[in-house]
Amino acid sequence: MLSTDLMRAITEHNLGAALQEEGRFDASHRTLSSCCRFQSRLCARVQQHGHGASGEGQLPEAIATYHQALALRPDYPEAHYNLANALLDQDKLDDAIDQFRRAMQSTPGSVDVHNNLGIALASKGRPDEAIAEFLAALRLEPDSSKAHRNLGDTLASRGRQSEAIEHLRRAVQLEPGDGSARYDLGSVLLEAGMFRDATDQFAAALQLMPDSAEAYNNLGIALASQGELEKAIDQFQQALRLQPGFVDAQQNLAKLRGLTPQH
Repeated sequence: MLSTDLMRAITEHNLGAALQEEGRFDASHRTLSSCCRFQSRLCARVQQHGHGASGEGQLPEAIATYHQALALRPDYPEAHYNLANALLDQDKLDDAIDQFRRAMQSTPGSVDVHNNLGIALASKGRPDEAIAEFLAALRLEPDSSKAHRNLGDTLASRGRQSEAIEHLRRAVQLEPGDGSARYDLGSVLLEAGMFRDATDQFAAALQLMPDSAEAYNNLGIALASQGELEKAIDQFQQALRLQPGFVDAQQNLAKLRGLTPQH
């Protein structure tokens, strides 16, 4: 259902255009000016209302607001961008990708648009296209920690571990307080067999995210891989205290208990 303001704005716009075609320019100007006021109010409201609805989990309401703005201004890049993010949150990936590309037509130099389009493409299973978007974001802003992290994660998914580690290290360097980036770096280091470095990253991640069962589990794997079995057991137990049904931690703990003498 269109809002009252939107319906009135559309009516004013159509009436103004008709008056202009008839040569009634004074009347047309007054009508179109009125329409512009409604447009301005709605477009200004899009950011506040849409972001608020998204933040409260009211995505359908936010999406409706963005569609209203785009009905008045099809080239409104912020509405395309915010709509794309809301669609991405709903896992409507094809629609989100389309909206990000529309936003990019008006704001080709936006780091956020390139970055979030990359996230949507990666989620859609199109990693090579995603990598291209993250690289585009980094050309615009070389010190974007989120672009480095997303690029590192996507490179890792393609088996390009050395490149992934390089970008994830840079993300951690830029945002040392980002526990998720440290966890991601630790995970790639673990896969690469760099167990001591992985241990350091998981330990740092847990300082920032003490409730992460996944980080405790991976720290346990890294410690076990270095022969520190008792310490590893402690980590798996901590993971299970946080998440009792964590199957990987249960299996890892059972394996180690079979290898260590019982006290």
